[in-house]
Amino acid sequence: MSESSAPHPTGFVPGATARDPVIDLVRVLCVALVVVGHMLMIGATVIPGRGLVVERTLLETNWISPVTWVAQVMPLFFVVGGFAGIGAWRRLEASGGRAADFIRSRILRLARPSIALFAALALAILVMHLTGVDPVAIRLIGMGISSPLWFLAAYAFAQAYLPGLATLHSMAPWRTLSTLAAGALTFDLLRFATGIEALGLLNMTFVWLFVQQLGFWMADGWFRARSKATVAAIGGSAYLLLVGLVAVGYPGNMLDNLNPPTFAIVALAVGQTCLLVLVHPALARLMTVRAVRAAVATIGSRLMTIYLWHLPVLALVIGLLLLTPLPAPSAGSVGWWLTRPLIFLVMAGVLAGISMLFGRLERPLPSYGYHASDWSTGVAAACMVVPPFAVIVFGLDFVVAASSAILLAAAVLLLRPLPARLHGRGPTPIALERSVRPHRSLARVNEPESSDATVPDQA
Repeated sequence: MSESSAPHPTGFVPGATARDPVIDLVRVLCVALVVVGHMLMIGATVIPGRGLVVERTLLETNWISPVTWVAQVMPLFFVVGGFAGIGAWRRLEASGGRAADFIRSRILRLARPSIALFAALALAILVMHLTGVDPVAIRLIGMGISSPLWFLAAYAFAQAYLPGLATLHSMAPWRTLSTLAAGALTFDLLRFATGIEALGLLNMTFVWLFVQQLGFWMADGWFRARSKATVAAIGGSAYLLLVGLVAVGYPGNMLDNLNPPTFAIVALAVGQTCLLVLVHPALARLMTVRAVRAAVATIGSRLMTIYLWHLPVLALVIGLLLLTPLPAPSAGSVGWWLTRPLIFLVMAGVLAGISMLFGRLERPLPSYGYHASDWSTGVAAACMVVPPFAVIVFGLDFVVAASSAILLAAAVLLLRPLPARLHGRGPTPIALERSVRPHRSLARVNEPESSDATVPDQA
């Protein structure tokens, strides 16, 4: 049987609605692990004669490398993003929507929360310069708080290409998946052979598109149609491949395989996907608990805001503590570990306040019968990808932060609703009548991506 003619094991076809509340739970758990991991990873002290010293505490421990084989959950976040994204795209496509409409909704939900962050960072960096803070300390702070922003570039790129890759998936799922994997391995080999580290940045495409593609396979029920033993064997083989990759020279710490992403992330993503499939029944039972659903809905509606702001908040908390006369235990000491629960509670409180203030920016904007133009969508997607990519290449300073806020604001303005007649579609009586209420096809793309309609939409 050819790839294109192979039926989906669950009977899932384009336009069908596949909803799964576990996906929302996994998203929340992934971001929670990232927040806690960064809180445990970063320590800062002021040493006489050296000034501010930032330490990555967890990376200096002996036991962290094997833990990252499970706890490095960014691959899993892209997997569940692919699962939710292809469902949203198929629903939109079935109701008459276009790829530009899908991309518009994704870019807006990433760009709008990011504007506030970059504007605040630009202001904070300017204030630090004007108040005489050591430029070296400012640079260290910028490096520390900007490290998660690569996600914006990678996720925006992956979501922008989702409609096209969904089409390739429906036509040739195995060929598409294997081509992306081969591309990731090829650029690794080129990078290692030539020593040109910049080649690794190209794997932000192949690696994350491959991982997103795994979510398509989950949505179509391919994993669910296999026995638990088969899924466990696939997952075990992926981890054995990871062992082999480490043996030939790949970093054993998956954090070191993240920026730039390597083929090791491909193997890790397959293993984590299989783990998710195996624990899915238990997570589904957990999502039947009303309190858990309420927590997932509340946190999930502000998930991108929490992700974007958690490191700036951590830097603020640590910085304020350093300004107090309270003793500052050295990073990694017993006293330092004992202070982590208090740091987490303070962070949670500040993040709760920030998410209440800026979380509304994650809400989808209505389209009111208008369609996004292809050119404006393409330019807006570029404006979305460039700022975090600039942070990766140049670091975070005032110029990068301020120009990023401007570019993201431009992306939002480019995606403002445009009358359908500007795209060569003359207004019909039906179109004019619909202009006073949301167009059904465009409203559906802004529906919750979860399996529970009460769970708010997430980036």
